[in-house]
Amino acid sequence: MSGSEEQLKLSVVIPTMGRPILTQTLDSLLKTDGADELEIIVVGPVPPGQTLDHLQALLDRNPRMQHLPVSFPRGDASEKRNAGYRVSRADIIAFIDDDVYVPPHWPKTVLACFEEADVGMVSGPSLVPEDITLLARLAGLALSSRAAGYVAQRYIKGAAGARRVKWSRTIGCNMIFRRSAFEQIIRFDPDFYPGEEMIAAHGVTSHGHALVFHPEAYVYHYPKQTFRGFWRQIFRYGATRIRLIRAGLDVEITPLVPGIWVLSLLVLGIGAFFHPLARWLLGLDLAFYALAALAIAAGVVRETRRPADALLFFIQPFMHVSYGVGIWFEILKPDKDLGDRVGRPTT
Repeated sequence: MSGSEEQLKLSVVIPTMGRPILTQTLDSLLKTDGADELEIIVVGPVPPGQTLDHLQALLDRNPRMQHLPVSFPRGDASEKRNAGYRVSRADIIAFIDDDVYVPPHWPKTVLACFEEADVGMVSGPSLVPEDITLLARLAGLALSSRAAGYVAQRYIKGAAGARRVKWSRTIGCNMIFRRSAFEQIIRFDPDFYPGEEMIAAHGVTSHGHALVFHPEAYVYHYPKQTFRGFWRQIFRYGATRIRLIRAGLDVEITPLVPGIWVLSLLVLGIGAFFHPLARWLLGLDLAFYALAALAIAAGVVRETRRPADALLFFIQPFMHVSYGVGIWFEILKPDKDLGDRVGRPTT
C-alpha cells in the first residue's frame, strides 16, 4: 500500500442523478478538516454541462476522486451505492446523497465514533439548509417537529453526545459503515428500494454490531421543493414501513398511527351519511387533530420566531394523510415497485 493509501481513512460514496447540486456536495467534502483523508466516489451519469465540467475539473485535481457513470433499471440508488462500495478502499465507508452538503468537522466526527470496536454503523441528523423556498422549509419543519413522532430525532441536532440507537433511528442520506460490518450484509438490496437503508441498518445490528447516532455528525439535506415531491416522499415512507414489517423487522406502533387515523376518517366519513353519532365522532376526531396541529405549529413559531412557519399547521395533515395512504396502499397492493426506473444499465 502506498503512503497516500495508508493515510486514507474514509471513502465517501455518492449515488447521483446528475443534479446541479452535486457540485455543492463535492465542494463541501473537499473543504472539510479531514479532506486529505477522504476518497470520494461519484456513481451515476452526469449530463453534459456545467455540473459535468465542474466534476471533471475536480477529478483532474484530486487523484482520490473517481466517477463511475453507471445506472441501473431497478433499484438504481441501491446498485449505485453497491458499485461505489466495490471500488472503495478505506476501512470506513460513508454513503451520502447528492443533494446534501457537510460541515467542516463531519469526517472527523464520524471517524471518532468508530474508535469503539463494536460500532458497525454511524448516522447523524439531516438538517434543513436556509437557502430554500418556503414550501421546502415547511416540509423540513414538518419532519423535524413533534408531528413526525420519533422520526423528528433524525432531523434535529438535539443534545450533544453520541448515543446508541436501533435501526429505525438512522437516516439513509447520512450512513457510515465499518467495512467489516458492511461485508456481512453484502450489499444494499436493490429489490427493496425504497427502504434498503433500513434493511442494511437492521442487518448490521443482527450481526451483533452497534449503531451510533451522533448529533454533531450532521449533514444539510435539501427537502422536496414541490407538494408532489413531498407527497411522494411521505407516501413512500408509509408504504416502506409495511414492507419492513413484512420483511421481518421490528413492529413499531407509533409509525402506524397515521394509517389508523386515515382509516378512522374513512370509516367515520362513510358512517356520517347514515348516523348522527358517526358525524359527532368525526367532528370530534378532526377537532382534536386541529388542536394538536395548532399547538405543534405554535411551538415551532415560538422557537423559530418566523410567523410564516405557522403555515406548518396546513402541512401536517398533508403529511399524515400521505403517510397513512401509503400504509394502506402497501397493505392492499403489496410489493409494488416504488422505485424510479431510469432505463437500461450503462457502463
